[in-house]
Amino acid sequence: MRMRATLTLAGLVVAGVVAGCGTSAPRPVATPRPSPTPTKSPQPTSLTVIAPDGVNFRTGPSTTAAVIQVIAQGVTLPIVSQTSSGGGWWEVRGNTATGWVTSNPEDTSTASFQMYQSGGSYNWSVLYPAGWQFAQLPTGTIDFNGPGGESISVTTAASTAQLPPAAPSGTATSGVSSVVVYGLTTSLVTFAATKGYLGAVAFQASPGLAFLIVAKGGAATTGADFQLFLNTFKFPLPAGGATP
Repeated sequence: MRMRATLTLAGLVVAGVVAGCGTSAPRPVATPRPSPTPTKSPQPTSLTVIAPDGVNFRTGPSTTAAVIQVIAQGVTLPIVSQTSSGGGWWEVRGNTATGWVTSNPEDTSTASFQMYQSGGSYNWSVLYPAGWQFAQLPTGTIDFNGPGGESISVTTAASTAQLPPAAPSGTATSGVSSVVVYGLTTSLVTFAATKGYLGAVAFQASPGLAFLIVAKGGAATTGADFQLFLNTFKFPLPAGGATP
């Protein structure tokens, strides 16, 4: 009788273990999250020559390489490759050959531009960003307007004394720095505008031709746009020839 009771008890224990195993809930398995794929900035496919007198188109990425020809301001070329050696160079494809031009941001740019040519006796020109518009005001001033409300205006006169004020009367000056406009060093004056940026340059380009160029706007890039505008400005004045 004891042996039968012992067997019966053992059977109950085994049955309980089996029953317990059958009713246990499955443990959730964590699904690994996929790692985000880093996004790459699109590589530029073309560049524009912005140096007023153009740039040298060379057989290699060096100022000692032979010059194939001079690429004029405003010309856009497809990019083949780039190197940072020797100050930085772009390999580009011309109409009949592949060669190299400097990557100095004062001479070439991967941004898009339009060219304005004044014509007439003053015959000045400038590159301004694609997407901007220009209009001639009744005063003769040429006004370039960007999509963000920024603007750059160009006024001409026979002398700087005949140019209008760069800023409203009573506007305080916030800074003065030197800037080169087509080989001529002049002063870039910034003003304490109520909001945004207000800067101007006024200079005598040649006998009988003076310029007042004013930039204003709330966009953070207005000052940079103005510097680029001045870098590409060209007027009748002998300059030093093509850059590297």
